[in-house]
Amino acid sequence: MIGNPDSGRREPLFLLDESLAPVVARSLALVGYNISTISDEFGRTGVKDPEIIAWCKLNDAVWIHADDSAKREHKKLLQTSGIRTLWIYRKRGGMTAREQLRIISHALPRLMRGYGEQPRIKHYRASAVNETSNPSLRRETI
Repeated sequence: MIGNPDSGRREPLFLLDESLAPVVARSLALVGYNISTISDEFGRTGVKDPEIIAWCKLNDAVWIHADDSAKREHKKLLQTSGIRTLWIYRKRGGMTAREQLRIISHALPRLMRGYGEQPRIKHYRASAVNETSNPSLRRETI
């Protein structure tokens, strides 16, 4: 539970996609985030995006991914499903697990605050210019 235990709000469940390093989920879980991976939840790898989106909707989970094509290929499904997403932008398509962890750990508290303050905004993007810059979090249009 994040924040005041008497507030009635519970921390969201985060689902880390296979496009990101599973060690990121394990690291974030160690510091108290309610986070899991695709292989943990589905018991297999290679789960297709529509199945992930349906699972996130059923479990009210936030899908954390770096899948650049998901926004294009599943735009309508993402718009109509009502799920929340955090897209991690990887410059030139690559990023170390350490950098993924740095960006996501900076983004999650701001993301949760954003969902609380503006619940109608469902999609966000997190990125960093380089390894020493402060990661940014902004609304993502799908």
